[in-house]
Amino acid sequence: MENLKRNVEELYRNVRGEMWKMRHTLLKWLHLMIPLLGILVFLSYYSFSGWSDQGKVYGYMEVLSIVLPLIVSVVSAMSVELEEKGHFQALFTVTVYKRNPLIAKWMVLWSMGFAAILLAVLGFGVCFGIQTGRTVLSVGEYLVLAVVLWLGSMNLYLLHLFLNLAFSKTISLCMGTAQLAVSALFLTGLGEGRWQFFPCAWGGRWSGYLLQYWKGNESVSGEYVANSLVVGAVVTILFWCGVLLWFHYYEGRQ
Repeated sequence: MENLKRNVEELYRNVRGEMWKMRHTLLKWLHLMIPLLGILVFLSYYSFSGWSDQGKVYGYMEVLSIVLPLIVSVVSAMSVELEEKGHFQALFTVTVYKRNPLIAKWMVLWSMGFAAILLAVLGFGVCFGIQTGRTVLSVGEYLVLAVVLWLGSMNLYLLHLFLNLAFSKTISLCMGTAQLAVSALFLTGLGEGRWQFFPCAWGGRWSGYLLQYWKGNESVSGEYVANSLVVGAVVTILFWCGVLLWFHYYEGRQ
């Protein structure tokens, strides 16, 4: 019990340290400006496009889920660059429990990601309602969509932190670009039976299922959704165990 208490206290200090390191960087501003820019671009386009209101909302959510892996790769690369400037000393010399710095970095980035996704989804929903004077989804439904996208990004942050630490930001950005293409393809029929094994496709697929369910589409099977969750849980457990085991022996880039 005492070891657990010290572990939690050290993790808390690492989280505070990560927030302090990011205080004077562009990271926090990117999490604000990218959602606002996306909202502005889509509202401008939707002001003259001939799509239905429902099609506009669905299209925005699809694009948001597709570009998310690339944005995660960018912010993860920027976060690891902070460690590079200090020759990764903060990851190895200031903690007793070696995994805490990695977990703390992931927690901070994932939390900032939630704020950005919440702004992107709720901000769009409110502004779109004001622009059209009509309501496609309720505030609560927009909030659920934001949470689904955020949960789908959980593994993406850890993956890109691993790629940046083990290799380089170039590898991470290339992977983010590939995931962008994969997530777009897997929103089509090409993803059937495969998307469950690719975390980059989870947010788009789950938000799509929710939108279909709210639309009254009964083809969304509860058993199919449950099986998909089981596969996702297994993939997540195996992936996290693998990365944390790797980081236990990590000593910086050669």
